[in-house]
Amino acid sequence: MLDVWPPTLPIVVDNPAFLRSQSDGDDEDDSLIAALERRDRVCVITIDHLTRHQLERLAAAMQEPFPALTHLCLGSNGEEAPAVAPTLPATFMGASAPRLQRLALKGISFTALPNFVLSPENLTSIELRDIPSTGYVSPEAMVAFLSTLTSLGYLIIESKSPSPPADPTSRRAAPPTRVVLPALVYFRFKGVSEYLEDMIVGIDAPLLRDLDVVFFNQLIFAIPWLALFIHRTETLKSLSKQADLSFKSRHVLIKIFNTAGLGLSLCIPCSSSDWQISSIAQLCGPPLPIPSNVERLDIISEDTVDAANWQDVIDHAQWLDILQLFSSVRELYVTQTMWHVIAPSLKGHTGERTMDVLPMLRDLFLERLKPSESLPETMEPFVAARKLAGHPVTVHRREGQAWTTQAVD
Repeated sequence: MLDVWPPTLPIVVDNPAFLRSQSDGDDEDDSLIAALERRDRVCVITIDHLTRHQLERLAAAMQEPFPALTHLCLGSNGEEAPAVAPTLPATFMGASAPRLQRLALKGISFTALPNFVLSPENLTSIELRDIPSTGYVSPEAMVAFLSTLTSLGYLIIESKSPSPPADPTSRRAAPPTRVVLPALVYFRFKGVSEYLEDMIVGIDAPLLRDLDVVFFNQLIFAIPWLALFIHRTETLKSLSKQADLSFKSRHVLIKIFNTAGLGLSLCIPCSSSDWQISSIAQLCGPPLPIPSNVERLDIISEDTVDAANWQDVIDHAQWLDILQLFSSVRELYVTQTMWHVIAPSLKGHTGERTMDVLPMLRDLFLERLKPSESLPETMEPFVAARKLAGHPVTVHRREGQAWTTQAVD
């Protein structure tokens, strides 16, 4: 069929389904290889659920440059052990893709990527997801590779599992000059904090407006370079109007963003409540800069989170340290589980200490406070003290989808 069409007609190889079969080397695989042999015409390749054997066969058919290729998206089936994860060789596509605009790999090792010749003008998106341990590329090599991509606007680097943390004595010092990624607007990273630190110490991204970070859980998060990176990225810093502290069954998340949802997101996969509070305290605390223009703070949790599990592990001093960082907040929204958790931390802030926490707070929204239910006993001293100090806080409760004001004596 390929010979029927005009020789100038572009070819799109988009086959996410048939390679899910358990057999290798069938007729459909042969048809795929036949299409790839027309490399001067192939402009898009999208293939998912590749076995290691299938990827090896695919790579063997792609040893020379594909001059028309603009999109390359390959994904493994994820069934192989990390030590034998699907791997692209250094000779893949002749180490050159002159017109490539998007490169997306999932679960595939490609350690030769930093030596790959890509067009600085054409390439706009790199997505490296579920990078196996065999696909490790040093932060220095990654930065050197990215430094040539002046049109790169979308970058994802996600490790499948934590790599061994770097020796603290070998950590990089700030370079005399930093690489500028002038078009980057979105960056998502998943891995150990040491790797990200060693990357961004040498990077500036002046137009970055969405930074999404997932750190694998660890005892201590030392992120001074991340803090400085955020501080000098004016576009990212100026977008922040709202902050969310989200406690889920499997992770904890802090997000600082604007009305369009753009901004900074830091996530740590962990399930224990004490780990979650400790992680949030570290990520919110110095040196990470909490923007001075955050006006709304949401403290939320899933319905599956049980407040009773928190009672014996809550460190109220840590909660106060967290809340004191949000000195510009005017609206505080708290879900049912979480206002039972944080209320005891606020209870003691009366008298001379009344304005130490959330001094600009004007409205307190308590989720699932029933119309017949009075203000939680642990919350009353805080609200009463604010009223006595001349800085009253209006309490709101939800009735259906609407919020109504709670009368406070």
